[in-house]
Amino acid sequence: MKQFVFFLLITAGTLSAQQWQWPDKPKNITALPSSVTGRDLQRVMFGYTGGLGVKCTYCHVGEEGADFKDFDFVSDAKPAKNKARMMIKMVKEINTKYLADFHDDKNAGIQVNCQTCHSGKPTPITLEEKLKQTFDAAGLDSTVKQYRALREQFYGGNTYNFKEGTLLRLADKIAEDSTKMSAAIAVVNLNIEMYPAFAFSYTHLASWYEDAGNKQGAIDNYKKAIELTPGSRGDQMKKRLEKLQSGK
Repeated sequence: MKQFVFFLLITAGTLSAQQWQWPDKPKNITALPSSVTGRDLQRVMFGYTGGLGVKCTYCHVGEEGADFKDFDFVSDAKPAKNKARMMIKMVKEINTKYLADFHDDKNAGIQVNCQTCHSGKPTPITLEEKLKQTFDAAGLDSTVKQYRALREQFYGGNTYNFKEGTLLRLADKIAEDSTKMSAAIAVVNLNIEMYPAFAFSYTHLASWYEDAGNKQGAIDNYKKAIELTPGSRGDQMKKRLEKLQSGK
């Protein structure tokens, strides 16, 4: 249902843009070629809004939902517009200077665009970085609440990486401050809630409990990790567990 509503919103915005007459000779073009046509500009702008998950008002002066004829597209009043220009130039340089010679087959060369880094969000930031910012500013409860909300909204897409390792990377960032270990452990337990069969969550807890002198906690979590790790892949954990159980 959410995807259907999102489709309707995008479609409505696209239809509005299509009905508007894109100028044959756009004004105040500084980052794009001066020869760009209205048709070219339309395609490029749709790429920007899709890549950042934003609407035209993110960079341009106008009211959301208003007819495009009432927008002041020429204005540079919004700082985001000049930031976008810098990003356009950066992407061009990456593609033409740094990536151009990566492949002998010029028809199969690598190129980056807005989507490459932004993945449909205004700020190109990973999920664990976003959550860490929230943790630093507002604490554990707000971080967990944000994670659940983002997962509900974006899971299944490519805006954020919700794979098993993301929360563990967040936990490691939090654990860099030894006074925040209880919060780091809570984040690992959240990962276990989401991915109960992911063995590395239990080895994380086991190693932390072992370092803290919580022998039984380490033993319990090594056992669970071994249970979830078939064959010889669990040999190192078995050795660790045997050492703990023997008291050596």
